[in-house]
Amino acid sequence: MQPTEHRSAVGQLADDLRWLEDHCRRQPDLSVHAGTLRLASALTRNVVGPFLEGQPTRPLHVAVVGGAGAGKSTVVNFLAGAQVAEANPQAGFTRHPTAFLPPGPAFQWPSYIGFMGPMHRLTQDKPANVDEDVYQVKRLDNTNAAHPLADFVVWDCPDMTTWAAEGYVGRLMEVAALADVIVYVASDERYNDEVPTQFLHTLVKAGKAVVVVLTKMRPIDAPAFIEHFRLEILGRLPKLPNGEAPAVPVVALPQMTMAERKDPTGAGAKYRVPLLNQILVQCESTDLARARTVTNAARYLSTAGDGLLDVARRDLAELDAWKAAVMSGRMAFEDRYRREYLSGERFQRFDRYRERLIDLLELPGAGRVIGGLFWALRTPYRWTRDYVFGLMVRPDVLNLSESSVLHESLKGWLEGLQAEALRKAGTHPLWKQIAVRFDSELGPQARDRFASEFRTFELKESEDLEEAGKALVSGLENNPALLHTLRGGKFVLDLVIIGGVIYFTWPPGWMLLLAPVGVSLTHQFAELATRGVAEGARHRVRTHRESLVHTSLSAPLAQWLAEWPSTGGTSFEKLQQVLRRVPDAIRAMEERVNAKVKELERPEPPPPPTTPPAVEGQSNQHA
Repeated sequence: MQPTEHRSAVGQLADDLRWLEDHCRRQPDLSVHAGTLRLASALTRNVVGPFLEGQPTRPLHVAVVGGAGAGKSTVVNFLAGAQVAEANPQAGFTRHPTAFLPPGPAFQWPSYIGFMGPMHRLTQDKPANVDEDVYQVKRLDNTNAAHPLADFVVWDCPDMTTWAAEGYVGRLMEVAALADVIVYVASDERYNDEVPTQFLHTLVKAGKAVVVVLTKMRPIDAPAFIEHFRLEILGRLPKLPNGEAPAVPVVALPQMTMAERKDPTGAGAKYRVPLLNQILVQCESTDLARARTVTNAARYLSTAGDGLLDVARRDLAELDAWKAAVMSGRMAFEDRYRREYLSGERFQRFDRYRERLIDLLELPGAGRVIGGLFWALRTPYRWTRDYVFGLMVRPDVLNLSESSVLHESLKGWLEGLQAEALRKAGTHPLWKQIAVRFDSELGPQARDRFASEFRTFELKESEDLEEAGKALVSGLENNPALLHTLRGGKFVLDLVIIGGVIYFTWPPGWMLLLAPVGVSLTHQFAELATRGVAEGARHRVRTHRESLVHTSLSAPLAQWLAEWPSTGGTSFEKLQQVLRRVPDAIRAMEERVNAKVKELERPEPPPPPTTPPAVEGQSNQHA
């Protein structure tokens, strides 16, 4: 992969992680995750990106971190071998990082795009208490003696205060991510403070090489403090990304005299040498140390990738709750349409098609004359039947129009969603965003979409209803054999009934009245059969209409409503995009890091053997 492609992929991942950090800071209950996300973003920009692009491994970086008043500036001075850091009794005096370069040849300072994130390098010396997103680089005075940390840059970092602090923690995380070795400073009074301890755990999870420096205790108490620190703090450290327990050395810088404090290379050397040795032990060579830093960073991002969903879990849960409210409203919408319209709708058009079916059963052409005689014979029965049915059947109730039912159902759906958003507006930004924008955006847009889809629905339902009615008649018309069989069967049955009555009641008498009753019964049977066919088609149309409302109206609108909070450039749209991209990006980045580390660790092939040049005298002798 080309360097520009590495740079683009790393930049996108770093931007996504930084966006997640900002997203957490906007929610007080998620602010504790902001520091971890800044660390992940800084690891991507400051460690992985330069490594993949082939930046030099020299210099290595040592970051001195710790809580307020722990004595970090003193440790920086002992590492540098001179009074370089601004020691101040005021807690939180150091507000931006400062890098101290050892004497010797100039380093090639990292030139990777995105290095140190939002922080920029100062071009002139400023006090350590300047509270800006900056860092400065200072070179130690040249001396004749070789500096023990000639391959290192020593960073003096701001105090650890609170995870929610956007300035302090952000600057601290940038340097901590960059560091190949972390020097964690804790005083005898506050070595168990919650925030610094959490910070130490995070650095260990990231696979950083850590050296602990305990300060300010009496020399006689140093062994006891070291043992207690190992038991209470280091004993509870998380496992490394490879599953092993971290090996963290502990060095003591007890209370010192003023001479020892001001002269680290002389009077204070007995304290400085053990500290330098522990740092040098962590870094056998610049290449191996940097490879370890990058490999652990990639592994940390990989193992933490799944945990990124935890940061957005509440947001996703609230988004799911909104979607559940939308689905509940859709079901209420469809149920109201079913109760208020479909249950009472008769689809009068099918009565006309049912009459056409009955008419098809009558004899055509000249047979119409005979059919007229049968119709006359059925007149008394028809009058009696209509009168009885009129007494038994309830009058038709005026059914609400389909349009009014659907629009009222939509109104109830939207009002329910708005009420739910107002009720939960104080619990999460998602509901507040919906409540604020409901009257101005969501409601009008939903009604416009519904109106557009309803026009299409009306055209489609009219076509479907007409096709269902025509199919009811055309099915019989297009089957001549069945049609003639039904016609002939009905006609023959009528003749058999009339002939049977005449035969069994001859000579004629009042029993001849059974003939009209008989032909009336056959016609009633035919009407019941056609009514059953028509009711079956009516039921199918009713079911199809319910399905059509679901597929053409309620389901598309429900999908649009469910996705509305995460569309249109909202934070939730960005959140879903980030959560889709980040795991894949981390996985791909880890594969590239592992491939390049293996390539660097591959031994170089030995040079081909060379034949020594022949001596002129020997050549002549052999010749």
